[in-house]
Amino acid sequence: MQQSTRRRVVAKAAGGALAVLFAAGCSFSVGTKTVGKDDVAQQAKAALGKQVGQEPDDVTCEADLKAEVGETVRCELTVNGEKRGMTATATSVDGGTVKMNFKVDAAPGAGAPTTPAPGTSAPGAQSPAAGGNVPSVSRTEVARQGKAALTAQVGRAPDAFSCPQDLPARVNATVRCKLTADGKQYGVTVTATSVVGGDVKMNFKVDNVPSG
Repeated sequence: MQQSTRRRVVAKAAGGALAVLFAAGCSFSVGTKTVGKDDVAQQAKAALGKQVGQEPDDVTCEADLKAEVGETVRCELTVNGEKRGMTATATSVDGGTVKMNFKVDAAPGAGAPTTPAPGTSAPGAQSPAAGGNVPSVSRTEVARQGKAALTAQVGRAPDAFSCPQDLPARVNATVRCKLTADGKQYGVTVTATSVVGGDVKMNFKVDNVPSG
């Protein structure tokens, strides 16, 4: 994998232990209606290794993965002696080819993640403006939370993080933001994954390639 600026930002963590927190994906051909747990583990290890330049030391999965979109299985990976939970998800099934996505828990022992990638929550969603009907999280707060979440994940803050609009406090609502790292800009998709009372949990997914 070519050494890119994004990888230098994402993989900026001691020994690469936290670098695997970003999502990785792959496809796998099967002749049955399941992907064997050993195959899931092998594909996860290869996909994460390709993404961040360092394969986990070990990956094990609890069960086979059903070849149906949305099906998941919990796995566990070990990196530099640290264990993390991981969720493998079947994202598409086309004939005998199953595409899978792998999401690593944000913290050791966190159990099944409630968001598809490292996220955070913003307390006290703003009330809607006059004439509106959906409360929102201000663009400033979304940017602040995004910068903090990525900093906590990779051990280094982006140079800048900005959002052009507020995020509606509604599950699956999204807003596109931008971060700057080492002089390059990357798009970031921010998704509201949970809304409980005034607390909005958000997920931040950085684009694979810079936008400028």
